[in-house]
Amino acid sequence: MGRARTFLISAAAVAALITVSGCSEDEPAAEASPSELAHYTAAPGPDTPAQSPTATPECVKTAGMSVAQLTDYLKNLRSAGGEYRSSGLTLDSSGLNFTPEAIQRPCTAVTVKLAHYWVDVEQTREATAVNAARYEYQYTLFEASTRKAGPQDGRVPDTAPPGGNGCQGTVSVVYLGKDIPLSSLPNDLELTGTTAPVPVEVDGDGVLSAIYVSPVDVESC
Repeated sequence: MGRARTFLISAAAVAALITVSGCSEDEPAAEASPSELAHYTAAPGPDTPAQSPTATPECVKTAGMSVAQLTDYLKNLRSAGGEYRSSGLTLDSSGLNFTPEAIQRPCTAVTVKLAHYWVDVEQTREATAVNAARYEYQYTLFEASTRKAGPQDGRVPDTAPPGGNGCQGTVSVVYLGKDIPLSSLPNDLELTGTTAPVPVEVDGDGVLSAIYVSPVDVESC
């Protein structure tokens, strides 16, 4: 819980980049087979009048999926808006949101993990006429939990990311499978001077979404 990793950062100004390296790539997703699809509609009774065939929303059975299968499914679950590369399960300023398109939503709620990390920033060298200020930061895990999302649309309660303060920001990650090691967290965070969360890349096959809230007063560090 309390392990931390330190990085050395150079900044041309207070709002400069904290840069090292790091990125992640999603693995290709596996499509659900026809046998995995189930209908919401009940079978008609003997007294039910015959009706013409109509299209009915389908749901995906996730109960028997492995971690890898469920990860691929959720990574490729598009939002109801249908935008290209949109996601039906995301983290934003209000927390964990579930808004998938109707045709591929899960039949039951899915369980995911949510972790919050402090980003403690310290200035190790002041800026001079010839040298930029130097900063370093370290991560500390301070909260981890499991949450259920779906199958209906909505925000999962009590999942909003903690806000940053003077010298401390936060990174929040929703994921499946093994816990995220500190070494997989972003190495290229930016001091934005705003409390608005921004999406970030976190290395790991099970990562579904991650956001960063910057410290708001780095000059005081």
